[in-house]
Amino acid sequence: MGIKLPKPIGISLFTHQQEDLMNLSDFKVDGESVGDLLPDGASQTVNTTSIIAVRGDVWLLPFWGFNAMIGKAITTSDISIGVNDLLNDNIAKLELNGMATTSTITSVGTTLAYGHKQFFTTIDAQYVSTAVSGVGVDLDALVVTPLVGFNIGDSGWKVVVGGQYQDYQRLLKGQLADIRFSAKQTSSRWSTMVGMQKEFSDNWEASLMAQSGKTREGVTFMLGKRF
Repeated sequence: MGIKLPKPIGISLFTHQQEDLMNLSDFKVDGESVGDLLPDGASQTVNTTSIIAVRGDVWLLPFWGFNAMIGKAITTSDISIGVNDLLNDNIAKLELNGMATTSTITSVGTTLAYGHKQFFTTIDAQYVSTAVSGVGVDLDALVVTPLVGFNIGDSGWKVVVGGQYQDYQRLLKGQLADIRFSAKQTSSRWSTMVGMQKEFSDNWEASLMAQSGKTREGVTFMLGKRF
């Protein structure tokens, strides 16, 4: 029909940098609330995460594909804990800066795509699982990325804009030594995305995306080849 379709199978190197502001509340230790000591609204953490992963995808139909990813993440956290000072009736701040953790990242997802002339749109949905080493914490997230784009002639360049929805697991659980702890975490779910994609000869492709939101900043780079 005169439409050139990409090769159906792809493998990519995926790198992502992201900074999140998380508000913490509803602290519990061994199942018991410690709200008198750690009040709601007084604690937060700024997480800076670097991810490197391998991503594979396959298009079963021209408009419908599936993908999976596995990789490692290093997160550095600057934590500010608000502690009630019962003697002076105010809140003291306990700062824990530069706390680093290593995680294993896995995800599975699906993508729907549609194109008309020079314009196209995609919606990608990912289920992401993160296992944090050393502290017994497992986190799950749903990531949905709707994008619209424009092909710049026959140059292979594409401009894309859209958004990303990140719905993290709201309850953070873990264990340090014999102490079980939990806390609720909240942040803005949506961020705006803008970027460029390029198709090279021999079925190589690359993309660079930036995102910005109320509590999130990030950048993503992918380099891959299709077969």
